[in-house]
Amino acid sequence: MNRKEFGTHVSASYNQYLEDLFNQILEMGSLVERQLQSSVLSVQNADSDLAREVIQLDKLVNREEMEIDRLCVRVLARQQPTASDLRLIVSSIRIAVDLERMGDEVVKISRLVLRLAQSGKLDCQNLQGYKQLVEISSRAREMLKNVLDAFTRLDLSGAAAVIEEEERIDELFAVVMEEVTERFKETDHDVECLLQLVYALRAAERITDHARNIAETIIYLVNGQDLRNMDDDALAEFLLSIQAK
Repeated sequence: MNRKEFGTHVSASYNQYLEDLFNQILEMGSLVERQLQSSVLSVQNADSDLAREVIQLDKLVNREEMEIDRLCVRVLARQQPTASDLRLIVSSIRIAVDLERMGDEVVKISRLVLRLAQSGKLDCQNLQGYKQLVEISSRAREMLKNVLDAFTRLDLSGAAAVIEEEERIDELFAVVMEEVTERFKETDHDVECLLQLVYALRAAERITDHARNIAETIIYLVNGQDLRNMDDDALAEFLLSIQAK
C-alpha cells in the first residue's frame, strides 16, 4: 500500500478529506516533536523559561487532537468509508490520542525543571539517572521523528524498527530505575530530587510506549494486522517477516 491509493476515489472532495487527515496528523506530530525537543533542551540546561514554553505548547497539541476528531467525524458522516479508508479513520483517531498523551508526558518532564528551579535544588542534575533521563528523552524524540516518517510513507519496516527500539529502551529504563531506587537507601541524597527524577523518567519511558503504539497502528493501517494481543514470540517473528521483505 502507498499513500497515493487514498487519492484515487471518484469524488475529489473525498480525496481531499483523506489528504487533509494525513496532513493534520503530521502537523500534530510535528508539534509534539517540537515540544519534546524543547523539553530535552530545558532539562539539559535547567532552562525554566523553555520549560514553561513546553507547557504552553500543550494547549496547541490538545486543539490539534480535537481538529482530527472533527475531520474523522466529517468523513464518517459524509463518505461512509470502508476497507483501507475506514482503517485510516480508525488509525487517525488512535494516533491523535497517542500524540496527545505524549504531549502530556512531555509536560511532566518539563515540570521537573520548574520544580527543581523553584526549590533551588539544581544539584539534582548530578544525581544518578539525570543523564539517562536526557538520553531516554532524546531517543524518544528520535522515535517520534521516525514513526512520523513511517506514517508519511506507510513504511512497515520503519514502524517495525520503532517497536524494536522501544523494547531496547524498556531494558535501559529497568536498569536506570533500579539504580535510582538504590539511591533512596542512601541518607545523603535528597528524596524530593529522587522522586521528581523518577516521575520524569517514567514520563520519558511512556513517550516511547506511545511511539510504539503509533508504529503498531501504522502496521494495522497498511495490512490490517492488529499486534496488540500478539505474544512475544509471534511478534518477533512478525517483525522479522516485515523487515525481510
